[in-house]
Amino acid sequence: MHSSKTKFFNSQVEEEWAAVDYSDEKIVRIDRMLRLAQVRMGMKILEPGCGTGRLTRILADRVGTGGHIVAIDISEKMVEACLRKANWKAHVEVVCASVEEYPLPPREFDAVICHQVFPHFNDKLTALNVFSTILKPYGRLAIFHFINSAQINDLHRIAHEAVMEDLMPAEDAMTSMLDSVGFQIDIFEDDENGYLLISHLVH
Repeated sequence: MHSSKTKFFNSQVEEEWAAVDYSDEKIVRIDRMLRLAQVRMGMKILEPGCGTGRLTRILADRVGTGGHIVAIDISEKMVEACLRKANWKAHVEVVCASVEEYPLPPREFDAVICHQVFPHFNDKLTALNVFSTILKPYGRLAIFHFINSAQINDLHRIAHEAVMEDLMPAEDAMTSMLDSVGFQIDIFEDDENGYLLISHLVH
């Protein structure tokens, strides 16, 4: 199911978008996202699509050793890179799997942080249902990209056949899917500054 996509992301592990550390400007934007998602010390966080671990390290520092990060990716090469970057952090668990299929404990996570990954879920509604199951009541879901949905979709359509159909849903479709599994949107931004959706679990 994920074979062509896995091969594509394995081939991307050394590319700039995946491997190069964030610029200062992007760090500022990530910090804002984490503040709006109310990520803090001691939290247990799921990071789907962790890639090479660039955000994983930031999350690990943000939650501290009293917290826990589960970083997951379908790409073996991305996971290997993430493990190299996070191997000294005992509170980081890195898994090679699909978030739609990997067994995660219910009602244990404080937040789910989806950075540059949501369009790549083969079954977006199933992924959202997983998030609603594993989050604690009022747990938060953040979906974050440095570019907006139109730019995301244009990029994926020409990037490679493995991801050409990995598109960001329209706002009304996102709202409907989130509502159907118990999320309420708190913040929605889709403009020249990128894409940011923050929601919380209400039931």
